[in-house]
Amino acid sequence: MATTYKDEAEIQEVVRQFEECAYGLAEFTHARHLTVACCYLCTSPPETALVRMRQGLQHFLVHHGRQGYHETITRFWMELLGNFLAQPAGTATIVTKINCALERYASKETLFEYYSRERVMSDIAKAKWIEPDLQPLSGSTASLPGENLTGGSQYLRQNLDEARPNSGIPGDNSNVSE
Repeated sequence: MATTYKDEAEIQEVVRQFEECAYGLAEFTHARHLTVACCYLCTSPPETALVRMRQGLQHFLVHHGRQGYHETITRFWMELLGNFLAQPAGTATIVTKINCALERYASKETLFEYYSRERVMSDIAKAKWIEPDLQPLSGSTASLPGENLTGGSQYLRQNLDEARPNSGIPGDNSNVSE
């Protein structure tokens, strides 16, 4: 059964615990990752939400003495969720939007509907954004209950490279996606 929230205070508590590194590594589950990402996307412009998520994950990993930040996976989820949340939601609250996103994307395996394991687990994908090789992200959402699907979050895709630092890979002085 998917995680669901009763109110915005529960969501804010998840975000607070993430930002304060109060969760242990095993406690910061896929559902909590998605909750934080959705909250950032619902309360900030898309490029700001990505920067917050990226920095938050990097801080969380350093706090726990770990390495392993993965740019492509982070940006994939931010784009996928951004597309989903960008749909017209009428009077849907942030709680409803996040609960719907958690239900829709409960499985981490969603990533592999878009990427082959070889591509997404490559060193280059860890260091910088690479496009999916199995299907594009555009048009990758299902509608919120009772809503029509729109074109998604092209704004996010067009503006993320400005928010993304250089990859640090020798010879990569651009922010151009592959």
